[in-house]
Amino acid sequence: MVARVAQVSLFTVALVIGVLLVGQLRSQARPIELSSLSAQELSTLIETLAARNVELSDGLADLRERIREYERAEIQGQSALELTEEDLDRIAAFGGLRGVEGQGIVIEIDGSFDPTAVNDLIYELRNAGAEAIAVDGIRITASSVAVFGTGAIEIDGVPIGRSFSISAIGSPDGLRSAIERPGGILTLLHQSIDAVFTLETTTSLQIPVTERDLTPEVARPVE
Repeated sequence: MVARVAQVSLFTVALVIGVLLVGQLRSQARPIELSSLSAQELSTLIETLAARNVELSDGLADLRERIREYERAEIQGQSALELTEEDLDRIAAFGGLRGVEGQGIVIEIDGSFDPTAVNDLIYELRNAGAEAIAVDGIRITASSVAVFGTGAIEIDGVPIGRSFSISAIGSPDGLRSAIERPGGILTLLHQSIDAVFTLETTTSLQIPVTERDLTPEVARPVE
């Protein structure tokens, strides 16, 4: 589109300049007519041609500047679009609409867990800076809560067994320090639950997209 506008604009300017030049050449080709003009009339003619040349030069400069503005706008528009797409990707990944990968920790758990303990571990990981969490491959979103189901703990309607794992993407050292700190969540769980915890850090961890429909049932975007 920019190239088309530029071509039309330059063609128009070139056409106008050509018409004036032809007029000037024709005037020069009739020396007898010019010689018949008085000094005042020749002075007026020269001033008119000079003024037209100035107008054409100014018009050409304006068109060139407009073309440059179109080109800059196109580049800025593409950059803005790329930034918007990057922002959407980050939001989708953070909200659970995209699978993500990165470094983090994996906690293997085997024992008599209850929903409260699962939720406490999830909250502790979030507070420690986890950017994405999954429990047995179930992506944890803002509305995910562990509850008692039919004979098992369920998250987003999916049951988890006695043995399960919690994966969290984030700073491995930061997450591990928060979980294992003296008096922290693991210390409290060891005191209240009969379970075995195995924690490992990893530089390559994948967390899947949520299977849950995140469409709000009541809330609507503000226009």
